[in-house]
Amino acid sequence: MKYIFIFANLKILTFNNLTIMKIKNYTKVFLFVVAAALFSCSSSEDGGNGDGNGNGNGGPNSITVNASSFFVDLGESVTFTVATNEGDDVTSQSTFYVNGDPISGTTYTATSTGSFSITAKYEDLTSSAITVQFLAVVESISMTVNNTALNLGDRIEYTVMATDTQGNEFNVTNVANIYINDQQSVTGGVYIPDATGDYNAYAAYETFTTETISVTVADNAVTPASYNRRALVEDYTGDWCGYCTRVSVAIEMVQEASDDVVVVATHLFNGDPYQNQYGVEMSNHLGITGLPTAYVNRQEEWNFPETNNVDQVTDKAEGTIGSGLAINSTIKANNLSFMVSVGFSENLNGSKLVVFLLENGLVLSQANYYPEYYGGQNPVPNFVHNHVLRHSFTNVLGDAIPAGQAVANNTYRVKYDYTVPSGNIGNPANLEIVAMLVNSSNAIINVNKASANSHAAFD
Repeated sequence: MKYIFIFANLKILTFNNLTIMKIKNYTKVFLFVVAAALFSCSSSEDGGNGDGNGNGNGGPNSITVNASSFFVDLGESVTFTVATNEGDDVTSQSTFYVNGDPISGTTYTATSTGSFSITAKYEDLTSSAITVQFLAVVESISMTVNNTALNLGDRIEYTVMATDTQGNEFNVTNVANIYINDQQSVTGGVYIPDATGDYNAYAAYETFTTETISVTVADNAVTPASYNRRALVEDYTGDWCGYCTRVSVAIEMVQEASDDVVVVATHLFNGDPYQNQYGVEMSNHLGITGLPTAYVNRQEEWNFPETNNVDQVTDKAEGTIGSGLAINSTIKANNLSFMVSVGFSENLNGSKLVVFLLENGLVLSQANYYPEYYGGQNPVPNFVHNHVLRHSFTNVLGDAIPAGQAVANNTYRVKYDYTVPSGNIGNPANLEIVAMLVNSSNAIINVNKASANSHAAFD
């Protein structure tokens, strides 16, 4: 069953291991974490109970603990704070735990060096753990690299270690500033080069500076002859749509049956907080007026009832094909950098590249009209929405791949650097990149996905 809508006007919401010479200098290493807030899918029924912040029932649904310093000189104190996902400071109402034991107040002074696990509790919410290192005074740093000769599309991984006066080593990569060809790397210890050549890097913190380490990037990688075939499901859905849980269950069944199906959830209509211009553009192109609607490989509608037609999807995710995609990504704070590589073992003139940014783990009540799904609850409280479309780096129907690039035995590459907007994305660590290769008729040739800070290679 679908909802049908008639609109007069649809409004779009819009090292070689190098060690520097020893320098005695008492110092502290500080790392501050900045929390991000949530962002903001249509018919005649308002079934959602969200408050627009991704909270199904109002009020916070998660908390984050932070520390004034993550590397503390032994004998000094560290101060903790707590904030909700709504941005409220609840430090004074929270209890802090060090290695599982509650402490009094918001500060802690260790009596020995080592790593200490810190959590916080506020009402019925418990934060994820952070780690604070209490260490002797740092007197030198060193930097290593994963490889000094790489191919275009690979990632350069730097590691910066600090050595204290007791001879202990600590990983301070996330604290050090790394400079590559004299430009600071905003993504920290992982860098994805976008051109061949030499990349010269050093690390610095206050008066500590390493010698320069050089990495040569070439384009010697062999383009594979074949690739696993994957399928795409685009689920047009809404938190208010009581029949949309049927497709949610069908997607769960598909994912249990195959690891080669990529899902994009596009929220639409009725003030769904996850609706955006990219989803509206796609729905206008397809002429979608009722939900739920799901498309397979952008060419055919998933037959009703979708739960009885899992094979319609999984059959398209079998065997091999002559073109494929790889995604290499890294993220630090809200700085996302990634490269999409498209491998061709055949000529595919007219092909296009689509690149989406999705978010997982968004919590919002979901209307449900099926007693057999999700315990028959209506709405389903704290429903977790995954694979939600948040941004498109290309035209939603694809950017043309130059004809001279879409040829046999060639790999076409595009690098994207993106600052994740504060307040629009709930948790940058939950981001997912989807890359699609489509033909001139907008049909999927192949597709791949990668979580932020991961590498999905050609396979």
